[in-house]
Amino acid sequence: MLKNMSSALVIAVVAGLICGRDAAAQDAAKAGQERFEWQVASPESQQMSLSRLEALREKLVQRRTTALVVIRNDRIVYQWYAAGMDGHQPLGTASLAKAIVGGMSLAVPLSDGLVSLDDPVSRFVPAWKDDADKSKITIRHLGSHTSGLSDASQPNVPHEKLTGWMGDFWKRLGPPNDPFSIARDKAPVLFSAGREIRYSNPGIAMLTYCVAAALRETPHRDIRLLLRDRVMRPIGVPDGEWTIGYGTAYQVDGLPLRAAWGGGNYSLDAVARIGRLVLRKGDWDGAQVLGSKAIEQITTDAGLVGHCGMGWWTNGGGRWPALPRDAVWGAGAGDRVLLVVPSLGLIAVRHGQALLTADELEQLKPKDVFEEYHDPRERVFFRPLLETVLDRPLEKQAP
Repeated sequence: MLKNMSSALVIAVVAGLICGRDAAAQDAAKAGQERFEWQVASPESQQMSLSRLEALREKLVQRRTTALVVIRNDRIVYQWYAAGMDGHQPLGTASLAKAIVGGMSLAVPLSDGLVSLDDPVSRFVPAWKDDADKSKITIRHLGSHTSGLSDASQPNVPHEKLTGWMGDFWKRLGPPNDPFSIARDKAPVLFSAGREIRYSNPGIAMLTYCVAAALRETPHRDIRLLLRDRVMRPIGVPDGEWTIGYGTAYQVDGLPLRAAWGGGNYSLDAVARIGRLVLRKGDWDGAQVLGSKAIEQITTDAGLVGHCGMGWWTNGGGRWPALPRDAVWGAGAGDRVLLVVPSLGLIAVRHGQALLTADELEQLKPKDVFEEYHDPRERVFFRPLLETVLDRPLEKQAP
């Protein structure tokens, strides 16, 4: 239809669409800031066991937990913070940023129809068009860690000890040695896209690159402003309770790029509110902040190998029988976790250090990301948490 319009009319139509989205975002922001606050209720009133929650908290504290918030049906039924902590101070999120920064920023252009999961990355990165391997990579591959792009890591080597392009990725130098240029030009492809799942921080860097490129002609191509105006303010999160991208923007190909693989600092309340937005499929008390289909696309199994959406992890494949199939979570180093179970109206946020000690991990000798991180999380945190819910369907209860 647009090709038959005059240039002036096309500009007017696009401007109208952008203004319409901005007006909707402003309405949603007003609704989020004025209408919603968590209510506090007893666990029993929401069909949860206080004694089991207390027992879970005691065990988690033994495993270096510093904060735990449990919400059911929009009511805080349990919260505990170590000395000096509260729900409104920004805390490091590590790779939880992949979900709450990377996934949520992607949900905006998905909602607006500016990008699809099956778009080739070469649509946004022309340099990849003639590369035999990279030309086959899609947005879906990047978000679900199935792109084949190498991670910037080596077993048992701290980031600061890495050398070559891997070491440079974590140093966050300026162009052309910035993380995004390195991910685009230097990270090798280890296998054909979609063949297997292999965790990749450069893959998430390229996902953020594509989001910014998709938004190039909009007022919000900087994902910090995008998240502020389209997600965080609409759900009532104060600007002072979150930051992203290690506080740095890189100018690459005329785009302001910010890290989404890590580098985010969010208050526990901000994280929980994002969980509520996901649980409600993008609705915030009647304001559709994000499209319900977009939320489904970023949080459910991407249809490839593994159990990953777009920066989010999922039990859609039923790997963990004690966990409902609709359970999704974001997670980072130190087991900083946001768990959302829509079928139970349940949100949980955990902050601290790793649930497993180095010795326990060594004894485990994991073969993949699920055995190393998600299986222990399910066993130590998710499953005991589900056992505090008293009205679960029998088939979803742990053995």
